[in-house]
Amino acid sequence: MASTSYQAFETAIADAERLLVLFDKLPKPEQQTHEVLKRAALIMALTAWETYIEAWLKTQIAKKLAAVKGSFAGDYIQKKFTEAVNQLNNPNSHKVRQLSQEFLQLDITEHWLWNNFDKQTVCAQLNKYLSLRGEVVHQGRSNAEPNAPHLVKRDEVEKAIKFFKELVKVTDSVAF
Repeated sequence: MASTSYQAFETAIADAERLLVLFDKLPKPEQQTHEVLKRAALIMALTAWETYIEAWLKTQIAKKLAAVKGSFAGDYIQKKFTEAVNQLNNPNSHKVRQLSQEFLQLDITEHWLWNNFDKQTVCAQLNKYLSLRGEVVHQGRSNAEPNAPHLVKRDEVEKAIKFFKELVKVTDSVAF
């Protein structure tokens, strides 16, 4: 059964998919002026990932601390965890690995394997998408010139959505 974190992710990633569908429904000449839909879809996909991994980490730490909840040690660990997860902006592979090792005593990135993706490929791809999101958010279009190529290609957004769906599925399947 999927976790509540996974279910929330599914709802959020569907928004990114809907934006891509809207882009695809536009006549080709209009796509150039509405490429903001691709950027928004990429941002939504990465926001879905960020929301998921924060919720997943919170769920996992709650399980770990259940036996010591309300004790000095449990409250202290919970406080430190909450501080750390609240600073988890742009949850790249390094940050997720660090948090999972420190608070869960597990490197979650070791489980990031599927099809032709190994841990290193997944981590590199995750970091690449987060970097691209940063560019999109802070630069918008790569150039104010109307005919300049866009930062976000349509097929790249589709690949990102598929990537995050697999990453979340694999992460959510890890049992403690």
